[in-house]
Amino acid sequence: MPKNYNLACAISHHGREAPQAPAVVCNGQSLTYAELAERAAVLAARITGSPGWQRNKGQPQIGILASRGIDACVALLGACWAGATYVPISLKQPEERILSLLGQCRLSAIIADDIGMKLLTERLVAVCPQPIIHTSFAATSDRTTGSVQSVANPRTILEEPVLMTPSDTAYIIFTSGTTGAPKGVMISAGAVRHYVTTIVEQLGLRATDRALETCEISFDFSVHNMFSTWEAGASLHILPANKVMNAVKFVRNSALTVWNSVPSLAGMLRQVKALAPGSLACLRITVFGGEQLPASTVTAWQNAAPSSVIVNLYGPTEATVFCLAQVVAIPLPLTPERDVIAIGTPLPGNDAAVIDKDGQTLPDGSTGELVIAGKQLADGYLEAPELNAARFPTLNGKRWYRTGDRAIRDAAGRFHCLGRIDNQVKVLGYRVELEEIDAHLRVVSGADVVGSVAWPLADGMASGIVSFVDTSEIAAERIIDLLKTRVPPYMLPNRIIFLKKMPLNPNGKVDRSTLRQLLENDPA
Repeated sequence: MPKNYNLACAISHHGREAPQAPAVVCNGQSLTYAELAERAAVLAARITGSPGWQRNKGQPQIGILASRGIDACVALLGACWAGATYVPISLKQPEERILSLLGQCRLSAIIADDIGMKLLTERLVAVCPQPIIHTSFAATSDRTTGSVQSVANPRTILEEPVLMTPSDTAYIIFTSGTTGAPKGVMISAGAVRHYVTTIVEQLGLRATDRALETCEISFDFSVHNMFSTWEAGASLHILPANKVMNAVKFVRNSALTVWNSVPSLAGMLRQVKALAPGSLACLRITVFGGEQLPASTVTAWQNAAPSSVIVNLYGPTEATVFCLAQVVAIPLPLTPERDVIAIGTPLPGNDAAVIDKDGQTLPDGSTGELVIAGKQLADGYLEAPELNAARFPTLNGKRWYRTGDRAIRDAAGRFHCLGRIDNQVKVLGYRVELEEIDAHLRVVSGADVVGSVAWPLADGMASGIVSFVDTSEIAAERIIDLLKTRVPPYMLPNRIIFLKKMPLNPNGKVDRSTLRQLLENDPA
């Protein structure tokens, strides 16, 4: 019998082998593996039994409108179990963007939780596929003119996950596009299965682990959090979005052993003095990813979680979550002159290189664009042949992905990310890296969460820089004086603005576009 690459297979397996083991916990509710498998199988039966369902005429796509929680897990696992591609739709997007996204996909169904249902305006329902299925096991309303189906009182169950091959599409995640239109990244079942099995082995995850979930399902970090945990037979503990600043207490109360988050969350916890020495003694593994990891965050984390191994993971959505890894050791593996942790070396099955603008590989120590190759590359962008040709070129007979990140590889073969190429701006004629300013700003201010933008702008040109700092005990004038010893005059911020709460995008990263909007609304 051919191997099944369906992501729901791990749930099915543990549902039989360890039925009473906890699979997912959120807000005082929990499902065992047997319960999670049953709910996914019931939902899959409802999906595949819908009128017009024909998987043999192409792989169906199912949109998921759900906030992080048990219902979201059931929704996407039900889609997977049915052999469909799951397409998470962020609930924080405006109606126009959701309409744009729906226009790009050929969805066969929508699965929504309570919050997702409330977002389905008449305009959205008019373009949504049928059926629209509610995740609740209770009676549902008829707010979509009677087209909503409930998974309550199931009549049938799909016993096993539908067979999926490595070339089938496991999920499509939409990322921001330079044109303003979202880009759908298509990840194959083979690519994500390779990542999940590899990272479980690399991290040494166990069935006894209790792992933290801090992400919405529209952020591909969630793929790591969910499916690596379930592959190991461990339990996933979802931190509600409104309780992120109580994350340390949440970890202690739940006796978690695995932390997963972007570094910004750890930085904010440090700023509010939540990372007391030994406060996270229960952790044995810490996974940071999604953005640069400051050395100051690592030092504070080592004091708070003295028994935890810290792993810094790097990867774009287009390379299936994470493709490079760096285990943090002493001395810290720092990127030269940046005080951030290196992104390390490729995970098994992946390759990386630094190239120039002509696609030629650069020698170690040279700065260029980071490119990725290997088993985890996306199939490409949905309905975007020209973009695929540009971003997934064939170089020397091998298919690569151009990340858009500036990087170097050192003499030891370790990679260092220097920031986004598109965050390179010209200020008064000088080429300036915003991430480089941020790196120095974190050091001199003592703050982990910072962000710089080119400002003011006139005729598309920047005449200065404004930097934002989450909190700091150091005065703005002193911060600038300290920066003068580290950067040339044209890189010095004109102003330092302190914010009680730094704006973050849905993925937990500092949102530079919102910072610019703050300046536009209040330029003084």
